[in-house]
Amino acid sequence: MKMFFSAVLILISGLFLQAQNFEVAETSEIFKGKVGEKIVAQIPIKNLSDRPIQLVIKRLDKVIGTSQTTYFCWDGQCQPSTQDILPISKRLSASETSLKLESVLEAGLVPGISSVKYLIYNRDNPAEAVEYEVNYTIEENDEGKILYSSADVKLKDIYPNPITEYAIIDYELINENTNAKIVLHNVLGSVVGEYVLAPYESKLKINADEFNPGVYFYTLYIDNDGVITHKLIIRK
Repeated sequence: MKMFFSAVLILISGLFLQAQNFEVAETSEIFKGKVGEKIVAQIPIKNLSDRPIQLVIKRLDKVIGTSQTTYFCWDGQCQPSTQDILPISKRLSASETSLKLESVLEAGLVPGISSVKYLIYNRDNPAEAVEYEVNYTIEENDEGKILYSSADVKLKDIYPNPITEYAIIDYELINENTNAKIVLHNVLGSVVGEYVLAPYESKLKINADEFNPGVYFYTLYIDNDGVITHKLIIRK
């Protein structure tokens, strides 16, 4: 009889040791955003145990567009887009449910579907591991109103405005022989940027990193004649 109870205790102990001490909340949510936006997906992680655990977070794979960028953050501290693993493990207190892990996608210039897959595991017991995939749907940005339209060029308003990272201008070069460009001026009228509207393309990207915060004006030039000017605000 003693041998029987000993065997039962050993079996129960083995099952306890194999139990997962954390879980990632299952969700069927697809995170949606517009072209040019930054989409932040929170990944809920719950410590199921009565003691703290240390988690390692690693990006396993990403399926994103050529104009898109993805990275992940813990408690507001974001990693470079080229880094696939957090440099140090992260602590979850006993029974804590954390929303500190965020998967970020900069949606880029075109609509479509993207995904990023992560591996989350217990530093002290790597067998306790969860693979988690974040899915994104990027839709066309239809907020930009038409600022200018002619037989040669159609131009929409810049978005977002104000900008903190980058802005996009949607356009259509109807006549491919037209010489069209966007010229960016500061409040003193000095030219600080010039962008040619390329034929067979439909979007122009302006990076905020190239400029100091402040008020600017962008002008559409057609064959070296300015035809319309609007204000742009850059914030950082």
